[in-house]
Amino acid sequence: MLRIITKSFNQIAQKPLLVFFMYAVGFVLAMLVARPFYVTFLNEAYTSVALDKLIADFDFMIFTDFFHQSQKAFQPFLPLVFTLGIVYLLLNTFFAGGILDAPEQEKFKFPRFFEASAQHFARFAMLLVFLFIFLMVLVSLAGMFFFIFAAIAEGGSEKDYILWMIPPVLILVYFVGFVVIMGDYGRVMLFKSPTLTSYGAFWKAFSYIFKWPSAIALFWLIIVLGIILSVVYLGIDRLIGMHASLTIFLMFLVQQVFVLGRTFLKISTQVAAKNYFEARPIELEKVVLVAETQEEN
Repeated sequence: MLRIITKSFNQIAQKPLLVFFMYAVGFVLAMLVARPFYVTFLNEAYTSVALDKLIADFDFMIFTDFFHQSQKAFQPFLPLVFTLGIVYLLLNTFFAGGILDAPEQEKFKFPRFFEASAQHFARFAMLLVFLFIFLMVLVSLAGMFFFIFAAIAEGGSEKDYILWMIPPVLILVYFVGFVVIMGDYGRVMLFKSPTLTSYGAFWKAFSYIFKWPSAIALFWLIIVLGIILSVVYLGIDRLIGMHASLTIFLMFLVQQVFVLGRTFLKISTQVAAKNYFEARPIELEKVVLVAETQEEN
């Protein structure tokens, strides 16, 4: 497993343009929300000291009170965030073909990247539809666990209620992660087989994960690396703080470095799935041998 991760990291590190491009796409989409959100935040704060308190030391009570008082000003951001979320999902689905093709390039070239992305997008998008339907089924199932554990916790203290909610939350996280893993391996299978249908890739990815449980462990190992990265960032944030213009700018640069790192890890989940599948391949399509006979004259 570590060998696959090391191989995947090396392949991505050799394609820095790919990482910076995916980072730039995410940065532009984030700025479409962050910039007007920041302006609205400043307009709503006026001369209030709430903004200064939040910058110096985040306080959840101040944060919630501020947004409760200014909720009308921030309501237009809900459809914007939803729309950009859909756009981000479709873009990631589109670029998946180029990401899977990138390790096979000796030198990364954008024309080939976009060509591979466009070539596989239709089948990847159809796979996304099947995954979404499956996710809704799993979310409904997870909702049943929430009701069950909520009924068990009824009558207890607030602390007991929170503790009883941990199992259904973990179940929901596992279900979401399972669908994401299916998406990774489903796209790998579609990339490997031009004749495989999206529906076929969905079921083959489902059975493949059960056949090789270490595929799930590989995904969560990369997720843990991302969590460690976030913890390190929070430690640096606590150490430096944001008390002046210089430290705010410095933390912005540090933040972008860590965002770049998370982009690297996000790409690595797809590349690692490809390397894992290549190490443990399965038959994706039936090979029919046709024997030609020559008629005797």
